[in-house]
Amino acid sequence: MQPPDLSTSPGAIWRLTWPQMLMMYIVFFMGFMAVWVAGQIGADVQAALGMVTQCSMLLMVVIMSIASGATAAVSQSMGASRLRRACRYIAATVIGSMGLGLLMAVFGFYFGQDILKLLSVPVNILPVTEDIWQVNMLALPAQYIYAATGVMFRATRQVMPPLWVAGLVCTVNFFACLGLGLGWFGMPVYGYMGLAWANFCAQCLGAICNCLLLIRSGYLRWDALPAFRWLRSALPYLIKVALPAGTAQIVWQSGYLMLFVLVGTLPYDSVDALAGLTAGQRAESLLFLPAMAFHMSASVLVGNCLGAGKTKEAKRVGLQLVVMSSAGMSLIASLLWPFRQDIAMLLTQDMGAQAQIVSYLTYNMLSTPFSIASTVM
Repeated sequence: MQPPDLSTSPGAIWRLTWPQMLMMYIVFFMGFMAVWVAGQIGADVQAALGMVTQCSMLLMVVIMSIASGATAAVSQSMGASRLRRACRYIAATVIGSMGLGLLMAVFGFYFGQDILKLLSVPVNILPVTEDIWQVNMLALPAQYIYAATGVMFRATRQVMPPLWVAGLVCTVNFFACLGLGLGWFGMPVYGYMGLAWANFCAQCLGAICNCLLLIRSGYLRWDALPAFRWLRSALPYLIKVALPAGTAQIVWQSGYLMLFVLVGTLPYDSVDALAGLTAGQRAESLLFLPAMAFHMSASVLVGNCLGAGKTKEAKRVGLQLVVMSSAGMSLIASLLWPFRQDIAMLLTQDMGAQAQIVSYLTYNMLSTPFSIASTVM
């Protein structure tokens, strides 16, 4: 196990950020592929997939909060050259994510029907939504572990291993979505359930590969498992950082979820509107996901600086990343602006859903400089 490079030079920032940007585009492609296949099956499947995805994101708030606390703890430990302490935080995070993932999956599985009815899912897509939801709950523990281990790689500035894993996961997901969803490559056609099982396989593969690579790198070891006495003193710091981050995520994801609820209860064209919202969010992620890469880099670099006691450098690096990301993504949004209708036509064959996608992209592309800056900050 080699200590990471703790430099905050422009070259170091770029080396940390570009693999994460590429990884985010891989995530974008996976989501885009699922929405595209759903659109080929029908607008009802596209709407159901969007509803389940947004509800699942709300359940992911727990691991996002833990990941925020773990990123701060690990990156600051690295900045202070406390590698053994960093390993203990990594082991605690991976084990905790597994337990929390199982707990949230059981909760979501047994209360799934009540949750979906509470969210006013349109009756005509409720059976499809329930089927996809159940498979997504089976995949939730692996999704928790995959997310947590990916964060641990970034916190230790090991950005290439998770990139290779993301590429492998994307390839498997690509063939599974097209094969199981539409019957390509001579595979049996399972329709929307094929999409659900494709996601399950992808999340399990990512979790297993990331854990094995963390073990190989030396950051996840049996002798680094924290004792109860150490946890009693270390967990309060994780909670101190995770609670504000978790609250922000709950507010953020609840806002998106409320948007789905309001759209789903429209007196007319609710299915087309839900399908358009689902596909529009996927297209918007072409701008949003790279901002998440800058956000992750900022978390790690600022944490390193704070761990080393360099507060002024932490502020400089943070503001530099905010400006870079806002300017870059605003430029991309301006280039995509004339092609909103083409993007909509690519995502779905339904004319009503296409109109909703164009409307969604119009407003959200205009707000790009503000949404990107707030994400990184």
